[in-house]
Amino acid sequence: MSDEIPAIVLVDAYAQIYRSFYAIRSLTNKRGEPTNALYGIARLLLQLDRSLASSHGAILFDKGKSERRVAICPEYKAQRPPMPDELRAQIAPIRDWMSAFGWPLLEQEGIEADDLIAAVTASREQLPVKILTFDKDIAQLTADPEVVLISSGAKDEWTVMGQAEITAKYGVGPEQLGDFLALVGDASDNIRGVEGIGPKTAAKLLQESGGLDAFFADPITVSNERLREKVLEARELLKRNRELVRLDATLPENWRGLDTVRRNPPDWARLLSLAEEQGFASLIKVIQPKVAGQGGPQQLTLF
Repeated sequence: MSDEIPAIVLVDAYAQIYRSFYAIRSLTNKRGEPTNALYGIARLLLQLDRSLASSHGAILFDKGKSERRVAICPEYKAQRPPMPDELRAQIAPIRDWMSAFGWPLLEQEGIEADDLIAAVTASREQLPVKILTFDKDIAQLTADPEVVLISSGAKDEWTVMGQAEITAKYGVGPEQLGDFLALVGDASDNIRGVEGIGPKTAAKLLQESGGLDAFFADPITVSNERLREKVLEARELLKRNRELVRLDATLPENWRGLDTVRRNPPDWARLLSLAEEQGFASLIKVIQPKVAGQGGPQQLTLF
């Protein structure tokens, strides 16, 4: 990898896989097998290697629902449909591409990628962390100034969100984001918030009170009487929700320190073979010079 930087890059696997699956439609190989998600991930991996080549990193997979959260709330994520068959067929090839690019893959039964990301981040030592995700739960981790969220853009540029950007987006800092999510809920995870409290009201309440703990210790800090009563009545729901949005920091069983997430150089010969197998002509043109050891970085936008 060229221009390697001392950092940890963590990728929320299924967030990126689903994005590619729905962003690229009707793409198949010569055998008629769906390849839309695979193609999108292959392009993303090339972009990561080209413009965010870090010393450490990992791609983290959900492996079942969080056992802790389901025990607290049996309906947690119960509304989500099963993975489409067209996507399920692409998961094994996607993992092959990820491994060939030199990325460690982390997963553990009953633990979600969010929690693994939190655990690795807590073990970062002196390395800064960049997290590629769309999940607002993970934004809580930016309370550490050395942790940022990133998203891909055109021409190998990355959008970065740290403490200031998270505060501007939600109206509260990352240290209060757990309280914020407890109040408003999260439809994507089937977490019911306090009825009638939206993002603006939640942010104002937390700004006035300083957080839910401070509010329950002294509710009068919130000027709106009806809002005070509503939140006081929802105390048990909020207690439950805070546990649901709390990120765990349990490392996977195979954790061996930061060596577990040390990135390896891409196996360009293997990647060329995979690209040829799928008939990805545009990717073959990018990878071939890497195999031959010729040429510099080439531009390849995502979508």
